[in-house]
Amino acid sequence: MAAFRLGLVNPNTTAEDTAAMADLARAALDPAAEVVALTATDGYPAIEGEVGHVAAAAAVVAFVRRHPDLDAWLIGCFDDPGLEAARELTVAPVVGIGEAAVLSAGLVARRFAVVTTLRRGVAAIEDGLRASGRMDRCAGVVALERGVREQHGADAQDAIVATAQAALDDLGADAIVLACGAMAANAAGVSERLGVPVCDGVAFGALLAHGLWRSGLRTTTHGAYGFPPELAPERVG
Repeated sequence: MAAFRLGLVNPNTTAEDTAAMADLARAALDPAAEVVALTATDGYPAIEGEVGHVAAAAAVVAFVRRHPDLDAWLIGCFDDPGLEAARELTVAPVVGIGEAAVLSAGLVARRFAVVTTLRRGVAAIEDGLRASGRMDRCAGVVALERGVREQHGADAQDAIVATAQAALDDLGADAIVLACGAMAANAAGVSERLGVPVCDGVAFGALLAHGLWRSGLRTTTHGAYGFPPELAPERVG
């Protein structure tokens, strides 16, 4: 079988985030796998609201249409911008780090808390959990009040640990979900310090995308994921 090729899309314009997530994905996958790391060239350096989400979704769609040769896709933003649209455009499996993180938390704990960046993003995360039917497993969504660009360095990990510990103590969570691709590099350190599973979605999302591809599962071409009739009739991937 040919080597697996994963397209990892960072829908913000910060190449540092792309490189960090790509390193985590490569470490999780077989050494023979290739991670094609793609960074949005238009949009915003951080996705922290609905305007950024819309711009990010457009970047995801553009990348999927531009690279029909990749075996699977991982969207490197917890909001999973453009996820459903991407699935209309390719038969390759498409996974979002948000859905991957929440799925993994549900597999290793009965109740999880989500640690996000800013308070303004809490409502959108709660809406997403309700839409996916996973809100009943969520003990709560808590914010660091630190932006995406403030998620690097020792002080960032300290902030995550403090906020997550409060969620464990006060909300009754058994695991933590990190709601930002820029936080992913801190997941292992935070887990070690707290003694509970910390789910970031990048490593697990890469493995989930590979697992779908390796088991022969491809995105359906029927029903809701049928190719958009307003576009050219040839589906990519």
